[in-house]
Amino acid sequence: MSTIETTILPVPAVRAFAPTSDHRPTSWEAVTVDIYRDVHKGIRAELFAVTEAAGRTDAGDAAARQALAAHVRGLVGLLDEHAEHEDVHIGAVLAEQLPELHERVEGDHADFERQTQTVVALADEAAASTGPDARRLTSRLYGDLAAFTGVYLLHQEVEERIVMPALEAAIGFPATLAVNQAIVASIPPDRMAASLALMIPAMNVDDRTELLGGMQAGAPPEVFAGVWSLVGSVLDPADTDALARRLGIA
Repeated sequence: MSTIETTILPVPAVRAFAPTSDHRPTSWEAVTVDIYRDVHKGIRAELFAVTEAAGRTDAGDAAARQALAAHVRGLVGLLDEHAEHEDVHIGAVLAEQLPELHERVEGDHADFERQTQTVVALADEAAASTGPDARRLTSRLYGDLAAFTGVYLLHQEVEERIVMPALEAAIGFPATLAVNQAIVASIPPDRMAASLALMIPAMNVDDRTELLGGMQAGAPPEVFAGVWSLVGSVLDPADTDALARRLGIA
């Protein structure tokens, strides 16, 4: 029996992750505007998809390893974009209103950037390897992706259960809505389409109705038509029909 090298991705001692921390969320507090909800669903789905893909990849297939490396780079690009949006639009408010939370989130993002650079390098190394090294490195990549996903999920939990309620309580509904709108407005159309393609399948029908209903009411008809075409390409017909009925376009 061959021996497969395994590693555990180092977990940094970041503020948000200590299970015994007094700041560990223990309940779910409803907010009027949830900036994180939809994008976090898409990110979770992609984290799971990339990790599962790594577990299924045939290490003896060079094309499959190259496709996996491209998938990993796409995931990391998504995480980098998301962190940048948070740092620019949410971070500035946190720094002024909730400096302790700002320090925690900013530190987490810096740690993630270092970790994802390591993961990308490993994915590229696995893609370029041959023979036993290809299997060893692909197995290691799967383990590192799984470990990273676990850490990142805890970070998302803190943002959703601690940061979001504290932010809305500190600045109020109108200002929170303005932050959300500023994030959306900053995203170029091609990147918005890519984000929606990940988010919409991960959302439930109520979330989809709220998101698409806002676009239907506020966006130019041709823009909404393009988004609706995207919806049809990423959802199965039954889910598309259910959403259409909710939006009154069926």
